[in-house]
Amino acid sequence: MQLDLKKLPFGQNMSRHLLFEEWDPQGKGYDKGLFLALATESSSMFGGVVSRSAGMVKLTPTLNGEQLPVTAEADASQATLHCGGKQLRMAIDGNALLLESDGLGLTMRVRLGHGETAATFENGYVLNMGATRYIIEMRKGKADLQVMWDLTALHSTDPVITLTPEDGVLEAVFWDTDSSYARQEIAPNVAAAAEKAKTAFAAYQERTFGSSELYAYVLWLGYQKLRGQELLISNKMCDVKALSRSQLLAALPFKKTERVVDRLLSVLGMMTPGGMVPAWAKDSAILPEAAPPLWGMALTRAIKADGLDRVPLEKLEQCYVLAKKATEWWFQNRSVNGVCFYAYACESGWAKQPLPSDAAPQVFPDLCAWMYLNCKALAAIAAKLEQKEEAAAWTEKAAQQMETLKSLWKGGTFLIRNAVTGEEKPCPAENALMTIALGSELPDGINPKGEVTGIPAYIAALGCEKRAAALLDQSIEAASAPAAANYDPEICALLLALEERS
Repeated sequence: MQLDLKKLPFGQNMSRHLLFEEWDPQGKGYDKGLFLALATESSSMFGGVVSRSAGMVKLTPTLNGEQLPVTAEADASQATLHCGGKQLRMAIDGNALLLESDGLGLTMRVRLGHGETAATFENGYVLNMGATRYIIEMRKGKADLQVMWDLTALHSTDPVITLTPEDGVLEAVFWDTDSSYARQEIAPNVAAAAEKAKTAFAAYQERTFGSSELYAYVLWLGYQKLRGQELLISNKMCDVKALSRSQLLAALPFKKTERVVDRLLSVLGMMTPGGMVPAWAKDSAILPEAAPPLWGMALTRAIKADGLDRVPLEKLEQCYVLAKKATEWWFQNRSVNGVCFYAYACESGWAKQPLPSDAAPQVFPDLCAWMYLNCKALAAIAAKLEQKEEAAAWTEKAAQQMETLKSLWKGGTFLIRNAVTGEEKPCPAENALMTIALGSELPDGINPKGEVTGIPAYIAALGCEKRAAALLDQSIEAASAPAAANYDPEICALLLALEERS
């Protein structure tokens, strides 16, 4: 698998190092060439175009001090720059990027933000960028730092670091650290680091559905630590922020229930003391809005395929406690007599809200489906934990959600119902179509219709049986091109899950 660095950066699972090629496809006037993204705190990306703010380093390979045309290639384990018949190789091991060259030098033009600095130490340089301390450690070769104080702007000029081979050899390690400057034990060279990455990626592929290396790589690349937890980050070039929806969708391609539980524990662990799972969280804050309760969809799907026998009991108990608390939050804060409603349009999870402006508080069929799946999953886990009374209670609640769903189906279409007045009105097609996620458990006689685009259509296809076969085919066909063009981790996760059926 060869990566196109103009569309997809080279990086690794759980690492922030990203190598990409800027080609300014939208004509924004950005500087073209190879760039290394160093610090997520200082940078941003929108629509595949990286802003020229701090935290970006332009890489220019040189041969005997002269700049020559360069080509770049990369796979999941290693990136290689070719220039003048020589090579410069890069591989990533955790928070370290290893670099080796057999004759090429490298000029690094670093973009720092206000108040950020570059400093020299015994065998390299330190770039202070926000909360990040980026260390450039020289192992073989020489390095030179050029930086000046700009009296007019009252800050330092962007530094230029020149790495030069010594006796034809250049070796360096770029460390991504925090204020502790902690550095882990890493592979001794680029070849060993690349082999570790290759093995790790192969192991990840074995744990997921689907045959597409590209989709698996995009999903694998998207993981990063936030608050000590392994979470899917939709874009590593932005501030580190995890969307709850992303974590739940990323759980869908895993073959084993334990892996799904691991993913759900990470997002459920971000809930507030009261049990609300936030729509997104970052290092400094969480969004005080509830994420749509989709966790039961991933869990019931895994239980149906793999069961619960191979999930360690301690982990299963932890999952039950958190999923129970998150589900009960909806019953306690968003329900009337056990019938759940959306209090705000944003709680449905749609990027472009299809809900009417006066929709809240309204009972929606898609919410009935999510709550049914949550209750069903909790019933299965409670039974496995030999909590018979709780299993029966969750089963009863699941049945209530299904009865509510049936009551919203009238005249061959779904309605939404005001939770207070009982007034009914037509349901937006998108929310109605999401009930297809119930698959074979969707009641007979109910055939939701609607046209949707984007991720929700793929969610619906995941639970489909015969009724949604056509939707499944349409989803795969429609998703292939956008996923290949935009490299969206969420879409890639869903495509891997969908490939299970093909």
